[in-house]
Amino acid sequence: MNHFHSTGRVIVLITLLLAGCTSEISEVVPGPTLDLEEQFLFVEESPPGPVPARFGGGWFKSNFHSAPTFAPDGKTVWWAGSFASQRVYVSHYQEGDWTEAEPVSYSEQIRFYRDPFISPDGMKFYFISTAPVPGQNGNGKENIWMIDWESEGWSEPEPLPEVINNLELHWTISVASNYDLYFAANLDGNPEIFKSPFVNGGYSEPTLLGEPVNSEFLEFTPNIAPDQSYLLFSRAEDNQSPTRLYISYASEDGWSEPALVENVQDCISPIVTPDRKKVIYLKGPSELWWRDTSFIEELRPD
Repeated sequence: MNHFHSTGRVIVLITLLLAGCTSEISEVVPGPTLDLEEQFLFVEESPPGPVPARFGGGWFKSNFHSAPTFAPDGKTVWWAGSFASQRVYVSHYQEGDWTEAEPVSYSEQIRFYRDPFISPDGMKFYFISTAPVPGQNGNGKENIWMIDWESEGWSEPEPLPEVINNLELHWTISVASNYDLYFAANLDGNPEIFKSPFVNGGYSEPTLLGEPVNSEFLEFTPNIAPDQSYLLFSRAEDNQSPTRLYISYASEDGWSEPALVENVQDCISPIVTPDRKKVIYLKGPSELWWRDTSFIEELRPD
């Protein structure tokens, strides 16, 4: 698989053909995780075990920029359209079926959206946008934005602090149960993984995870476990090499040496379903794939 990036590094350039009129993001009521098997029946075949299989090939149309993210109850799903389209789409599970996808609009002031992610409790929603940050001139730079669930719906989007958005950001966001943020940003020409702790109601200065998660290779699209016990991410040796799925485990001594998930090929943007039973990822410019998460325990260090 070839890798692309808006700055000439890592990017998936793809086109989503799902149609629909712009709509407000619909209500997401936080609640307990449900059995998601029924909701996933839009996939033609039974959910896979350890052998990867195509995800939603007969339902999702055309292409994507990141894997889908599901609300805690599994009944709402968002995903990014093509990099060029700058759209995020949403669908809802209602009366035993998924609704036709529609592009969402979070604010009258924001037209462009990429790479959505919802917190494990459904209370915070994140996306990347090239929309101008209030008080700054628009320059097309990607920044991370966040909205909060309030009593009457979603709040107006706010950009994350400059200590995060001053970095050259790109390609998916992930947060833990305590809202600690994991993301990738370019450092000296290579994407590396950062963490920004959520402290006293706001995000603090991000730090590099360091070795062995970050290396001389390209690391991006992190996905953190809700309890931060493990981290999934994509790694490629260079722009022409296959992108593979790795997992690293947290310990008192730091992150473990990343382990390769051998049978997952060409993996970008891994996202674990709310029930923690499946991982969904981009295999190619127009293909979502998935498999079970049995590898998480199988690869855990002794």
